[in-house]
Amino acid sequence: MGGTWSYKEEITNRGEINELFGVTDEQLDHMSEEYESGNWEGGVGMVGPGRPRIHDEEMETISFRLTKSRMNTIDARAKRNGETRSQ
Repeated sequence: MGGTWSYKEEITNRGEINELFGVTDEQLDHMSEEYESGNWEGGVGMVGPGRPRIHDEEMETISFRLTKSRMNTIDARAKRNGETRSQ
């Protein structure tokens, strides 16, 4: 894979995920054994509802109406790019 990961890239196997986070299956097995036995001394960061932020500033939601033909065009383009209409 190499380089910087982009949210648009598709991660398809365990090895790629491990490489992305810099861990091996053996390390994960060891960590899970510690956690499951109650001996884990790690910690977690702030946990909050919703998706993680991708920007440092507050996001605003907007909504507006489009014609059906315009939405069909947007949906077709998104499908060609492997995205959803909101991406």
